[in-house]
Amino acid sequence: MRYLFVVFFTLFFSVSSLAEGNDWELEKEDEDIGLKIYTRSVEGSNLKEFKGEMNVNARLTSLATLLLDNKAAPKWMHNCEKFEVVENLGFNDSIFYLINSAPWPVSDRDAVFQSALVQDPETLTITASVESMPDRLPLDDDYIRIPTMKGGWTFSLNEDNTVKVVYQVHAEPGGSLPSWLANAVVVDTPYHTMNNMLKMLKKDKYANASADFILDEKPAQVEAQPVEASEAPVE
Repeated sequence: MRYLFVVFFTLFFSVSSLAEGNDWELEKEDEDIGLKIYTRSVEGSNLKEFKGEMNVNARLTSLATLLLDNKAAPKWMHNCEKFEVVENLGFNDSIFYLINSAPWPVSDRDAVFQSALVQDPETLTITASVESMPDRLPLDDDYIRIPTMKGGWTFSLNEDNTVKVVYQVHAEPGGSLPSWLANAVVVDTPYHTMNNMLKMLKKDKYANASADFILDEKPAQVEAQPVEASEAPVE
């Protein structure tokens, strides 16, 4: 099978809606790379949801390979100090543990979450979901556990063969965050992460990556040829 097609676990919201929604407010724009960062309020939460959008000149395979390279995560995911697999649940479906650093005197955070990567065989859109599992591992006194984190990534083909990248997440940080840091987190996290992603995609390891479970373009449709009547005499 040349594409990945697994059953998605249930999320707080449908993954297909990651790039949709109302009431988004543009917070930051980098015209040099076409990156826009939006936020919106979430009822009952002190921390806003963020969404970063940009178009990249890269293959779907390159983006998927980067996302699946767990050891590389601290090199490009903003403030990520540690990223490791806790348990493999299936093909490209795992439970992860991460540690996010915070400026002094705010305590660092850790999180346990499930993430699965799938590709739609019709549209070729790739979705990588994230949903927290805070009770999966014992608490560590050195960190504050993030109790809620939902969202993920979508990579979808544009008509010009570039890829639209959307990074959207809402999280509850646990404990308390000063307002200045809370406001910075929802903008700096997608902005720096997506900037770093562009730099990583230029590396040969990702630019020239191959993966037989990811399609970069739809297979050519073979038209059926008409069958000509036989000229042989009928006996």
